[in-house]
Amino acid sequence: MKPLKLVFFAMIAIMIFVLWKMSPTEQKTFITNDRMKEIQSIVDDASKGKVQANWQNVAAIAAIEYNIDTVEPYNIEQTTNLFIEKEGNKYKLKNIEEVMDTLKYTDEQKSQVKSYITYLDSFKKGNKSNQYEFIAEIESAAVDNYKEYGILPSITIAQAILESEWGKSGLSQKYNNLFGIKGHNWDGAVASMDTTEFHNQKTKSYFRAYNSIDESIDDHGAFLKENQRYEKHGLFEANTYMEQAQALEDAGYSTAENEKGEKIYSKMLTDIIQQYQLQLIDSNVTSDKL
Repeated sequence: MKPLKLVFFAMIAIMIFVLWKMSPTEQKTFITNDRMKEIQSIVDDASKGKVQANWQNVAAIAAIEYNIDTVEPYNIEQTTNLFIEKEGNKYKLKNIEEVMDTLKYTDEQKSQVKSYITYLDSFKKGNKSNQYEFIAEIESAAVDNYKEYGILPSITIAQAILESEWGKSGLSQKYNNLFGIKGHNWDGAVASMDTTEFHNQKTKSYFRAYNSIDESIDDHGAFLKENQRYEKHGLFEANTYMEQAQALEDAGYSTAENEKGEKIYSKMLTDIIQQYQLQLIDSNVTSDKL
């Protein structure tokens, strides 16, 4: 038998052995990247207009209740709703312990749920790329910004990523301006920069200059809060990143358009949030605040 065939059969034998050694629960809860994205999308859609649920918590409960690989979207939506409770005209986000108690889980089932959340979280924590380092660098300030002004951390971080090109733009590196906030109605220092807007048309603009990144993030919240057009378009009434992203677009925060002349700022933000799972930060701080 040729060496390549021996290697092939050896790999097959190892895979069979690993699957055989896995417990029924471990086999049931193994998840692919595509499945994670699908569940994340369903949870986010089910949260819209209410409060942002944590897709990892939902997936962990679904993994106990169903086969995670074949569970239907309707069941994921139902599981999401277990975490969302309406109180009067507002929605409250339940934590994982409350949901497990409602379902009367045994200690063993609770342990399985927590292990599965750790398993899902390992995908993100194992990534040490420059992108995740940038997110970690500004996460704390974004959370403080939410507590002070009500802008979800995912929105603050996504805007910082988009507007500053992951903190590498000249405006952010030279002047600590992560969000491209211009110098109108501003008593502080300003910086003159060439910008490209409206289908690659170049223009010179003046932007606010800051002493630090934290100062930029704090002023970002204050800027949005003080400008009535953002409140008018529902930015502060929105409880999920999808709604806040749309409110920013509707209020004219960015002029970004595609070749058809359609506004795309909201989609640009939500794509970043979904790719880097920034809505998990929203779920954590929303739960803490409530």
